[in-house]
Amino acid sequence: MKILLYNPNTSVSITDTLFDTAKLVISHGTKLVPMTAQKGFPYISNKAEAQIAGGTVLEVLSKYHNEFDAVIIAAFGDPGLIAAREMFDVPIVGLGESAMLSACLFGKKFSVISFTKNMSSWYEESVEILGLQNRYSGFRAIDGVVLSIDEIQSLQKEALIKAAKDAIEIDGADVIIFAGAPLSGFKKFVEKEISVPIIDCAEAAVKQAELAVIMAGKISNYKRNYKLPPKNSDGLEENLAKYISHNG
Repeated sequence: MKILLYNPNTSVSITDTLFDTAKLVISHGTKLVPMTAQKGFPYISNKAEAQIAGGTVLEVLSKYHNEFDAVIIAAFGDPGLIAAREMFDVPIVGLGESAMLSACLFGKKFSVISFTKNMSSWYEESVEILGLQNRYSGFRAIDGVVLSIDEIQSLQKEALIKAAKDAIEIDGADVIIFAGAPLSGFKKFVEKEISVPIIDCAEAAVKQAELAVIMAGKISNYKRNYKLPPKNSDGLEENLAKYISHNG
């Protein structure tokens, strides 16, 4: 199978980090194709940026979705995920949803650890959408401003470990998720210092994507060749406008 790993951040280094982590767990015969957003933000760190990124996700998928068996939206806030599933018939997963669902396999309550406090309400909404409030022990983030996203894992290692330990000891978490594409692969550097299972969002997403492809082939009423009713639009990106109007 062929899976698109689409990073809605514009940072190529984040794409590389995601790909280097995800490729280690892909199954034999799976081809993972990385792609980086051409417009937007170097890294998404608040709800407004995530909403903007969601629009670019739809633009990209309107052009490329037919080339892949599944798509990973590789940002933890899952920008555009619900809308993309409504529009396209290819299985689509997000980092956040995949990590949270996977966390439920390994404990009773999970905590989300982030490098920014700005995304707390967005992540909590994601928990609510999934109906996992009773499995969620809370959100914690490091203090201060991130100056270098490429060095977040090395510069903030101790702060992230402390946040995870507080989530375990104070909040009662028995599974930890390090949230955000820039923290993919971080698990291997800290798992000996944290006493509970750690879910890597990139690993979770690629395995969920593979499973979705297999399951879609076994579900008779899965929405193959389904499209929303055609609709004209004004000013949208060309491929997206054509797809929506059924002229693409």
